[in-house]
Parts: sequence; structure tokens; C-alpha cells
Amino acid sequence: MSWTPLTWALLAAVIALFLVRTVIPASGMISSGYLACYVGGQMVKNREPGDHLYDEKLFLGRSEQVSGGQARDVYSPDPPPLAVVCLPLAYLTLLDARHVWIWLNVLFLGLSIALIATQFSRPPQLLTITLLTALFTLAAPTRDQFFLGQLYALLLLLHVIGWRAYIGRRDALAGTALGLAMVLKVSGWPIGLLMIAQRRWAAVGWAVIAALGISIITLPWVGIDAWRAEILSGIPKVLGSPAATLTAYQDTAGFWQHWFRFDAQLNPNPIIDAPWLATILTLATTVIACIALVMRKRPTYASFAAAVALVELLSPAAEQYHYTVLLLPLAILWRDAWLERSRFALSAAAVATFLIGWPIHYKSSHPAWAFLLSYPRLLGGWILFAALLMTWRTTDEIVDERMAAGRRSDSRESAGGG
Repeated sequence: MSWTPLTWALLAAVIALFLVRTVIPASGMISSGYLACYVGGQMVKNREPGDHLYDEKLFLGRSEQVSGGQARDVYSPDPPPLAVVCLPLAYLTLLDARHVWIWLNVLFLGLSIALIATQFSRPPQLLTITLLTALFTLAAPTRDQFFLGQLYALLLLLHVIGWRAYIGRRDALAGTALGLAMVLKVSGWPIGLLMIAQRRWAAVGWAVIAALGISIITLPWVGIDAWRAEILSGIPKVLGSPAATLTAYQDTAGFWQHWFRFDAQLNPNPIIDAPWLATILTLATTVIACIALVMRKRPTYASFAAAVALVELLSPAAEQYHYTVLLLPLAILWRDAWLERSRFALSAAAVATFLIGWPIHYKSSHPAWAFLLSYPRLLGGWILFAALLMTWRTTDEIVDERMAAGRRSDSRESAGGG
């Protein structure tokens, strides 16, 4: 009996469920994340001073006015070039721009799935495409990303392109993808750290060129004042905000602040009020994770995937929709676990998938000891990161040698060598 018709039917069912449950409802919504992009694009279109992007009171009022009171948002701490990228949307009506943006996100997600599937095997297997589609479209972070009209489907695509290019030793493309992610959303610095540790200087150089190039090209629209406001006001405000103590932020810095930083309104019941301890523990966790990323020899595909996981785990304000980016390393862990037939890796992949993708009500109030209920996405991300670092494979079976432009890839390229 051939399983192909059943697999096609399953793929069609998953796509239909995604469209009916997520895409179609999201296309008609006006939400906060989307407003940041749309109103930012409007300010650029109207040639307003760049620092208006980071005037919180002004932006909140403008976004509320544009949405007819349906929602409001702030632009900070997004970098100024993002507003220029959003400029084309500002020439459309609010709802028309929303439709365009949501369907662009569908395209970004579909391209990510296709690129991963073709990297896993050529030609790509129907079952692989089906499983990847289910994983990527049914996960709670993806649904959140679409409902809020966020940018993380595009960031996922950039990291997928960077991953394929990096393991194929196409450093110009890998670096450019990282540079774009950094300048649009300050996303990807652990990947840059990995490139430096592996002495992939060409990739590092292209990342710098791409980031600086986009920053310079967009200066006529946003000006120096926008960058000054971002650096002096936008970023510091996010890092010091009491809102970081809320469990809505599923990141390491927020985790430690939740337990060790008192705020009368947002976090009245920490274990103790010791914000200095939260800072120390955040720095310690970051340093240990970065050392673990670069110190041990492992296949490059696994090191890059682990670096992508750290992108959001170490972000200063990672909400659920940020974890859309972690679908790439999650897919790689599942592939690795299946090829190895490793019970440990399969178990880790299953637990990480549940904690990252299942609709858990983690924003509700929980007692201090119930950290699993309060930070499921964060815990799932750290399990994913640790499992990727513990890979025992000695050959890079995922790399298609044709991706290396005719050159044989180094099957034992490691995080410390390169």
C-alpha cells in the first residue's frame, strides 16, 4: 500500500487548518505589533523627524488614532531602518496593508519550510515537507506571530538562509543574512559570536557591511536623530523596564528579574528584592551559554542551530512570537534525533516541541515554585539548546555537497575550528 495519497491528504489538511485557524482571521485584525510597523512607515512617508519614532507618548497616540482606537503600540526598541522597510505599507489603507503583510508572512514561512526541506534531502521528501509544515504552522508562537502581525516569519527566513549558506561555506550570503537580521530587529548576535569563534572572517565582514550599508542607505529617511534616540532612549528603556518581570517575556533576563526584582504593580511577589542579583545571574547565564556554544567541537549545522536558539533565549524582551525563530533549530534537532535513533535526542525534541509550541497559559498567575508553568517557552528553548550541543554525530549528513559550489565540505568542521 502506498502512503503517498495519505501524506498528500495530511499536508492538505494541515495547510487548510493553518489558513482557516490562523491566516484568514489574522488578515482582518488590527493589532499592536503590526501598528508599530505601519505607523513607523507613515512617519517616514510624512518626512517626520526620526526621533518621533521613539517618542512613546506621540507614537501611542498616533497608533491609537490610526487604528480608530482598536489598538496602540510603541516603535521602540526597533532600529530605525525597519520603519523605512515598512514604508511601502504606508501607501495602502490600514486594512489593505494588513492583508498584504499577512500574506507576505505566509510566503516567508513557506519559503523557510521549502529551504529546510531541500537542505535535509534532495529532492525533498513529501513526508518531511508535511511534518515541517505541521511543526511550523501549528505552533503557538507562529499563530501569535500572525495575529500580532510581527516580523518574525521574515527573521526565521533570514536565519534559514544564513544557516544554509553558512554550512555551504557561502560566507557572503550568510553574513548578509545576519547583517539584515541585526539591522532590522537586532536579531542574531550569537550567530556573529559563532562566526568569530570559527574564524569565518568573510562572513563577519559581510554582516558588518550589510548592517552598515542598510543603516547608511536609510539615513535620508530617518536621520541621525533616530539613531541617537534609539541608542540613548529606546534600548535603555527596554532593558530597565519593570515590564520585563512579567512572564509574558519568555527570556533569560526576564526570568531572573521575575524572581529577584520587586515592582509594586507588575511584580509584587518576587523571592527577594535583589535586582543586582538578577543582573549577575543574567550575565552569568549568558557567559556560560556563549562559552558552551563555541568551546566544543561539533558539526557546523548543529552549532549554527544552537546559536539561533540563543538569539531569543538571550534577548532582553522575548515574547511568545519571538519563538517562531526557534522552529529552525527545533526542526534540525528532530532530524538529528531521527537519524541517530537517539532516545535522549528524540525525548528532548518532543519535550522542547511541547513546551515551545503547545498553547500553554503561562501568563496566568502561578506560585513561585511553578516555574515550568510560568516559563514554558524559555525552558523548552534551553532544552533545545542543550540537546543541540550534545549531538554525537561526527559527520555533517545534512549538508548537500552541491551547496558548496563544487567543493567538498569539511565533514568535521567544528564550532572551534572552521
